[in-house]
Amino acid sequence: MAEEHRIYMKKVVILSTADFDSAVWTNKQHLAVGLAENHKVVYIESLGLREPGFSKADLSRAAKKAIAFVSGGRSLSAGTGGDTRVPENMEVVSPMVVPFHKHGLVRSLNRVLLKRQLRAHIGPDADAALLWTFSPLTYGLESAFRSVVYHSVDLLHTFPGIPSQTLLTTEKQLIDRADHVIASSTGVKEHLETIGCHNIMLWENVAHVKMFMEASANQRKDQAVFAGNLTLSKLDMQCFISILDSGLKLALAGPIEIDGTGDSSELTELINHPHVTYYGNLALPDLAKLLGESKVGLIPYQVNSYTQGVFPMKVYEYLAAGLSVVSTALPSLSSAIHNVSIVPAEDFGRQTFSRVAAHNAVVAGQSFETAKGHSWDSRILQATDLIDTSLDRTGPARSG
Repeated sequence: MAEEHRIYMKKVVILSTADFDSAVWTNKQHLAVGLAENHKVVYIESLGLREPGFSKADLSRAAKKAIAFVSGGRSLSAGTGGDTRVPENMEVVSPMVVPFHKHGLVRSLNRVLLKRQLRAHIGPDADAALLWTFSPLTYGLESAFRSVVYHSVDLLHTFPGIPSQTLLTTEKQLIDRADHVIASSTGVKEHLETIGCHNIMLWENVAHVKMFMEASANQRKDQAVFAGNLTLSKLDMQCFISILDSGLKLALAGPIEIDGTGDSSELTELINHPHVTYYGNLALPDLAKLLGESKVGLIPYQVNSYTQGVFPMKVYEYLAAGLSVVSTALPSLSSAIHNVSIVPAEDFGRQTFSRVAAHNAVVAGQSFETAKGHSWDSRILQATDLIDTSLDRTGPARSG
């Protein structure tokens, strides 16, 4: 019966903007793993939209891609001894393209390279499958599929090193062809509307609510916590300084400076501060335990053109762990969410200190209740309904 179930699974090809084994998982990997419970999933890793430099991170990633290409374009697959998080019904493909997408000749070459590399992985049944793309740059892959979902989770065109005009041009073409368009924040939704997209679904980032709730401790430390990528391009360091000046203990968890955009010495100084405990990059269960021992979760982001479109996944992770949340004024994050406080960077320390002092079982209970309706279980059901509706309709694959 299990084998028969696999045979009739619907096929979903996910074109991601992140590698599957990224140090910090985002909605791309979580969605893929969730869908793989009842679908055949092909996860295509990032095409490398940011032009690479000569940083250690960029060189390491290029080497990984080259190795994957020589071995057939596949970096991971179930049961091969690669990443044990890869589900049985998922295949992960690491394509090799030239990461200088703003040049027309390079794009022409990449279109040919990508088609050749993915032919065997996507298979001859693409006209009965769905493409779920997080990337606005698809190199025409959507033309092979019965249905297309464009899931925009970032204002990618604002990120340093990204070929902005190329992405904006291809994004406009993609929304004209997509059957469904999803935005992960109000900021992203507003951007899509400005380029002529309508009927946009707003799917703000969610969390593994049950895991974080169950890891919550009865006795918590008087500490604030930040979990996520420790990157200078996104973080407002003044927020951390303000917290440390208040005398609070600070817990940090996540990889340091993985985006290749700057020097990490300022972050090294932060994690060496006597009031800071740095836990490294934690697996999700260990992260849930750390959050469950804390009282306030931090979102100390710069407010800039990129973060205009950010709705952090950590919002509902923090709330599911029973924390209060203190955040800078991200346009997509509303203070109407219970136990989320929006404060200026210069007031971050005082407000965080106050929330730590005020935290109790009642506050934790309120946060739990707020998070309950924002789980990955519910989101996967939404996505499955969307896939069923799209693939059960009649008609051939789109052309173009």
